[in-house]
Amino acid sequence: MPGPPSALVGQPPLTADDTLIVHGWQVLMGMGRSDPSLGLTIAKRPPPPGQTEGSDTTNIAVGCAISMVLMTLFTGTRLTIRATNKALIWGMDDWAIIAGTLAAMILPVIYCYKLVNAGGGKHVYDVTYWELANHQAMAPVTFGLFYVAVSLIKISIVFFYMRLSAFASRAWTWAHRIFIAALTIGAIISVVLAFVQCDPYTGDIRLVGRKDVKPKCIPLFNMGVGYSVWHILSDCLLCVVPFLMLWRVQMKFWTKFSVCIAGVIGLGNVAVTVARVFDQASVQARRGPFDLTYTATSTFGYSITELTLGVMTANLPVLSVIVTKTVEMLTGSIISRGRTADTPGSNGRPRFYKRKLHDGSETEFGALRDGGAQPTIRHDVEYVSLEEGKAHRQTSPGKIN
Repeated sequence: MPGPPSALVGQPPLTADDTLIVHGWQVLMGMGRSDPSLGLTIAKRPPPPGQTEGSDTTNIAVGCAISMVLMTLFTGTRLTIRATNKALIWGMDDWAIIAGTLAAMILPVIYCYKLVNAGGGKHVYDVTYWELANHQAMAPVTFGLFYVAVSLIKISIVFFYMRLSAFASRAWTWAHRIFIAALTIGAIISVVLAFVQCDPYTGDIRLVGRKDVKPKCIPLFNMGVGYSVWHILSDCLLCVVPFLMLWRVQMKFWTKFSVCIAGVIGLGNVAVTVARVFDQASVQARRGPFDLTYTATSTFGYSITELTLGVMTANLPVLSVIVTKTVEMLTGSIISRGRTADTPGSNGRPRFYKRKLHDGSETEFGALRDGGAQPTIRHDVEYVSLEEGKAHRQTSPGKIN
């Protein structure tokens, strides 16, 4: 096992540090008068000999890998197309999704750290006191980082809507600015509350043991539910905005359709958030032995799914618009090159054209020379074959441009 020598949770402490950690948990759970030398007696006990209980370490590792691959794929594709296509302009939505994706990808990294050094996914009787203390230290970090990542992802979506609202009314622009401000304030508050939720700070369980005073806390569950309700409402708003804002905007149907579909897909985030809240409520209400490192796994699953769906949803409408524009530009470039190749007059030879005069009285013939440069296609004339142009030029030459 990694880390310094330490007894397994539920067994008598092996070191002075173990004793301090045990006493910290006893104080936190209102058992401050219990003897720490007996160990954390409320911890889940191992099964009888011959029986085994599985862990979720493999599921966590696979989930982290899939999440990071999907987030990298969607955001990386978007940024690659942006960077390689000079006709596409970088915006605040791109910078926000970079920040949001990086913040979201830190969470799987933290969970991978938990697998190695904090007993993540294991039953508590297979975890040392030192690992349990590490697990507790990560709780405020993951709480604050999760809501920061969610807020940045949503801010990216709002910035993208602001690009589209340039074609809408000024009221939409101000509505988006207010929404961004609310998301920013919410993210800051979540970080602050994560670290000042309790006095003394419960992220350091040894500090709780040293002070020997039961912390006074804002209930983490209630705080989490409050933030979840806020983000459910914001998700619903983000889903509705495209339908309301783009209804009368002069824009290609496919662009409207792709943005609206992405908004509908965003409802999946609402479903995952609701499921996460109910899972946390069931864990909170469950009466049983202490098994923190294992029961936290389900919350991890919902959290990582919510972040991955959020990154995908934020990139979908942008990717569809970018891909559509890129295909149109590439198609136009191919057609233009085809027309240029088929047009008489390449490589410095004259290209002949004919054009009806405004009054329709006669047809004007002319020729253009490229001087060896890339030919320029004129759309106000009809190009004719080299033979026809030369024949007309010999009989009644027109104006040479």
